[in-house]
Amino acid sequence: MGTKSIERDALTDRTVSLAALRALVAALSGSARAIESRTGLTNAQLFLLRQIATKDAMSINELAERAHTRQNTVSAVVGGLEAVGMVRKSQSPFDRRKAAVTITPKGKRVLARAPRSPTEILITGLAALQQADARALAAGLAALVGTLELRTDDAPLLFEKQSRRPRERAGRGRRTIEPSNQGRGP
Repeated sequence: MGTKSIERDALTDRTVSLAALRALVAALSGSARAIESRTGLTNAQLFLLRQIATKDAMSINELAERAHTRQNTVSAVVGGLEAVGMVRKSQSPFDRRKAAVTITPKGKRVLARAPRSPTEILITGLAALQQADARALAAGLAALVGTLELRTDDAPLLFEKQSRRPRERAGRGRRTIEPSNQGRGP
């Protein structure tokens, strides 16, 4: 295989990857916007509300496991759900150091008319991948995130607004992607 053929294959791989990312982002963001206008909840709130509805009570740690994220990220979203009366937090009857989160009747009514959240769809899709494909996707995305110098350890849930960070952590937070050639490129 000649050098030009290898370069053409690499360009094709990048083009296919970019097209796939565009389709994924467009579908997920369109779904997230539709959910917000239909339910008044964010994607993350709807995803967590649906998880809470599957049990009598859930801990923040259980929710974080289901969302594949950190406890503090989930805690902030649950706080928003509690503020609008969708869930109730109380002390766990099994471990008084932990909070038990339960869905309220208002939360159940919203869920009854809500579609699946983009997070739920994405997690289901990832779970359906063959192990080799999941491994390749993980490696490719990790390489892309590394090249872009992004952090994944404190990324918010999909389409969830990020809370402001205290000043003492300024400069150590998440890097944003900044346009280098405004108006050009893909």
